[in-house]
Amino acid sequence: MSADAPRRHGGSRALHAVFSLVLIALAAGAIFKGVAFARLGALEWQMERESNKTGAKTGTVTGAVIDPRSRARLAEERREALAQWHDVWGLRDKARQLAFSLGQHALEPPSPTGLAELVAVLEVDPVRSASWMDLAQLTWPDLALRPTSLAAWELSRLTGPYEYAEMLRRVNFLARRWIFADADSKRHFVYDVTVMRRFPDPFLPGWQRLLASLPAAQSRLLIDEMKVPPP
Repeated sequence: MSADAPRRHGGSRALHAVFSLVLIALAAGAIFKGVAFARLGALEWQMERESNKTGAKTGTVTGAVIDPRSRARLAEERREALAQWHDVWGLRDKARQLAFSLGQHALEPPSPTGLAELVAVLEVDPVRSASWMDLAQLTWPDLALRPTSLAAWELSRLTGPYEYAEMLRRVNFLARRWIFADADSKRHFVYDVTVMRRFPDPFLPGWQRLLASLPAAQSRLLIDEMKVPPP
């Protein structure tokens, strides 16, 4: 046996030990992340059950009435629980999204930091069409942010061109703000309506209600726009 054999043997054992420690660390990390996923999933499931039972703003549960303060307190507790995952990779998109949704739909009045919370959602999930529509709706009341609002409307279309629920939101949004839309947005609107009219059962009743809710002149204008073939 050469003089270097014991050193090689010792080095091999050290390498095996390091490799084993790395595997243990990876396994521990996977277990930790799995537990975190499970905890967030359980919280989301619980929130969905509460949402199904309770009107977000009405506070009614199978005929009973929930104290708005209790509902708001529960929402804040949920938001505090979600905060632990706001910066955890793999969980932060869902955690931020749920916290924003709670702040806007379960609090009365809505969270005053809603815009910052929504920006945080878009930072980690910039291809979520629904978030861009949330941004369009949230920024519209501020006159200085209306260009941002209309740009967010376009980004919703870019990131989810054929997501039916978001198509409906976009149509309802722009129909009420038609005079502010540019030519490209109007063409995109006409195209979305043309596509959805191919599915008349789910779309046409809502479209007719929308037209009926608008001023007569604006309703006629939209009807005339539909007669122009999209580009």
